[in-house]
Amino acid sequence: MSISIAINQALALSIINVKSFPHRINNYLVSIISIACVAAVILTVLTMTQGMIKTLAQSGHHNTLLVMRSGAVSELQSVMFPSEVNLLANHQQILRDKDNRPLYSAEMFVNAELSSQSNEHVPAKIEKLALRGISENTFYFRPDFKIVSGKKFKTGIRQLIIGRAISRRMPELMVGKTIKLGGTKWLISGVFSDNNSVFESEIWADLGMVQSDYQRGNSIQSLRLAIKEGTDIANLNQEWQIDPRLNVRTELEQVFFANQGENLTRLIRWVGFPVAIIMALGAIIAALNTMYSAIASRSKEIATHKAIGFSPFAILFSIISEALLIALIATMLAITPLYILFDGWTASTQNAATLSQLMFNFDISFTLICQTIALSSLIGFLGGLLPAIKAMTLPITVAIRD
Repeated sequence: MSISIAINQALALSIINVKSFPHRINNYLVSIISIACVAAVILTVLTMTQGMIKTLAQSGHHNTLLVMRSGAVSELQSVMFPSEVNLLANHQQILRDKDNRPLYSAEMFVNAELSSQSNEHVPAKIEKLALRGISENTFYFRPDFKIVSGKKFKTGIRQLIIGRAISRRMPELMVGKTIKLGGTKWLISGVFSDNNSVFESEIWADLGMVQSDYQRGNSIQSLRLAIKEGTDIANLNQEWQIDPRLNVRTELEQVFFANQGENLTRLIRWVGFPVAIIMALGAIIAALNTMYSAIASRSKEIATHKAIGFSPFAILFSIISEALLIALIATMLAITPLYILFDGWTASTQNAATLSQLMFNFDISFTLICQTIALSSLIGFLGGLLPAIKAMTLPITVAIRD
């Protein structure tokens, strides 16, 4: 038998199976539900991982050097003093503005507690948010910064601006509202965006006010330096490491946030994918049972196809294509509600490095949908392979007798 005839037979049988599929769908419900659950878990894990990575990848810039205390793995664990700031900022490899002043941003990072109470009979709800004390130079290092509502805070008073991700997640935090952070009242003067970066999960206020309210004196926690193009970072690090006046670690800001993203998403992968694998094994077993039952109930039909000249390959192809159709329907049933309800939704998780909330968007992209369909199709293929081989090798006399 020629290859073209075998292919035509396979396509013909597959079309017959597709047309009769609605009449047998009740027999496939267990497999459809099992694969749909697996697809939903897979897509959720992929979307969460991708959302966090994308948020952190859009944070930081290639020519910004982030400096913290040696041994600190996050800004929250760091502390630096003005003498160190002056020494680092006046290095010859640091860019200067038109007035010949070094371009740097000294910042304070605090894990602030937001206290909210709807009424006196309900205990106050505590939210942990990232509060960053900034100076005017900070905006140089945030070229994508934009006020989307209200205005910037005024220096020297308790005003603050909140990131757009916080505003989406907590719509009650509106411009003009007074909130309590750590026992002190602050006025929300504006909402800002920063290209969906991690900074949209933060609250920004005047550095001096944050230092005063949290009793930090004149210390800071991180320093951002604008370095000249072509600067040898390794040599610069080595120079500062051997300087007895300094006790700091340096890293490009982009690299710092990329490493944080890897650490955050590793936990999701460790928890999410093993659960998905266990569920996938259950779905494969359900698909095997379904397809074996389908073959048993249609043994005479399969025997008839063989008797009138359909090749074993055509029968194998039709059974596998039916299993793939089950997987595709199940995947669509999982993807559609997730896409309608959660695409663009702002979620939050606790950042282990800062102990505050990191907010990110669920972006169910075409790529993630294709990956989910591919993994679900693999489940369907594995669930239909053995039954298809059985149907292909089943003798006509046995099939008719069954």
